[in-house]
Amino acid sequence: MKKRRKLRKFVIPTICLMLVCTILFSSYKMYQILTAGVPIINPTPKDNTSEVNNNDDTNVTPTINETKAIIRPYTSKEVSATIPYYNIDGTNDEQAAALIYYEGIYMQNTGVLYTSNNQFDVVSILDGTVKNVKEDSLMGNIVEIEHTNNLTTVYQSLGEVKVSVGDKVSQGDVIATSGQNKITTDTSNALHFEVFYKGEVFNPEEFYLLDYNEVMNNND
Repeated sequence: MKKRRKLRKFVIPTICLMLVCTILFSSYKMYQILTAGVPIINPTPKDNTSEVNNNDDTNVTPTINETKAIIRPYTSKEVSATIPYYNIDGTNDEQAAALIYYEGIYMQNTGVLYTSNNQFDVVSILDGTVKNVKEDSLMGNIVEIEHTNNLTTVYQSLGEVKVSVGDKVSQGDVIATSGQNKITTDTSNALHFEVFYKGEVFNPEEFYLLDYNEVMNNND
């Protein structure tokens, strides 16, 4: 009886130990089977140089600073200057040609009178804002456009006016048609044009020769 008890004490722990070993061995074999043939993959470092950079300067069209000309207040080739601007430094003949005669009085022309045998469109010579639209008893319909840098252009002797006060206009926009006034009654297709810079009158014919960007960006 005592021998059986001693045998039982020895056999049971042995059996338990063998079971544990069996379980561990089976787990190890299972792990080998599951992982066999499966390579270890290391993530490839991200190559930033292969990415497309949408902000790459090579894909941007370069800006070209083009010189923009100041245009005349008309587009018709039939228009000509009938009475030029009165230049105080001009010759006697030039000054005489720039005088306007009205009711027995000679007046110095502060702009240029353009005329044509046919009606023509009057256009804005620069970008700007319509500052004033009115009808004058002598000069007919008048449109005044305000530009940047204290620059103002005045279009007189107009026919049909196509803009209103506050309108934004771009260079070349038609603002009116040619018309007439009571001072130069020999034509019904006229435009009297004046340019003012900081309140001082400026010869329009000399103004056309200036660079557009220089005029619009000049802060002097």
